[in-house]
Amino acid sequence: MIKAAFFDIDGTLLSPETDRVIPQGTKDALVELRRRGVKCIICTGRPRAQLPWCIRDGFSGFEGGFDSYITMTGSLCYDADGVYADTPIDHEVSSRFIELARRGGFDILVLNREGSFASGHGRGMLDLEEMVAFKYPEADIRELAKKPIYQFCAFVPPEQDDDLRRAMPDCIITRWCDIFCDIVPSNSSKPAGIKAALAHYGISRDETIAFGDGGNDVTMLQYVRIGVAMGNGNPETKRVADYVTDDVQNDGIPKALRRFDLID
Repeated sequence: MIKAAFFDIDGTLLSPETDRVIPQGTKDALVELRRRGVKCIICTGRPRAQLPWCIRDGFSGFEGGFDSYITMTGSLCYDADGVYADTPIDHEVSSRFIELARRGGFDILVLNREGSFASGHGRGMLDLEEMVAFKYPEADIRELAKKPIYQFCAFVPPEQDDDLRRAMPDCIITRWCDIFCDIVPSNSSKPAGIKAALAHYGISRDETIAFGDGGNDVTMLQYVRIGVAMGNGNPETKRVADYVTDDVQNDGIPKALRRFDLID
């Protein structure tokens, strides 16, 4: 019996093709899923401050938003009762990466509890802002490093990922798209966030389903009992999924929930 459903945001719950809002069919499915007693949990690379209103506050029939939020690729997890998993990057590791970015001359995003902050606005940063309809403020990165940092985004091409892994062996490098990669502490990840949520609610892995579309969703889909890749997802995500559904804008989520008899 499924008791918890985990949802990525970008490319899964919403996308540019849906005008960056949750499609009505998916909203209806979430309402029914909650009515059946299934916990609906966000699992995203976004920080809390960057959650769209429909994700944060909910909508008609789904008031109060989702039951729980796994943010910054598993590094900060919370619900209405407070934070239940808090995994910032070690200060020495953060400082080392910031220096690496400075020497490498590439833009980065710094994600902390207050939001996402840019080191600069090169082409990649501008492209991302267009994709997610969000403007990242620039900030003094060294000043930000004085407080806990939960995730970095490095604006480098995929062929540089292995170089980053060698330079940052105490971090996990994942990628949602070709524009940038995510860098999180080695003891954090989407599966780590899911594990924390399951412990928090007393739910087992055998009672879980998850939906994702990008490379940073691969381990999440492998971790849960049923991993569902969106039709608009990348090839790697589809390869590891238990089931590939339709695109986000074509009711991919409700179609998969019906496929597994989780809604009517």
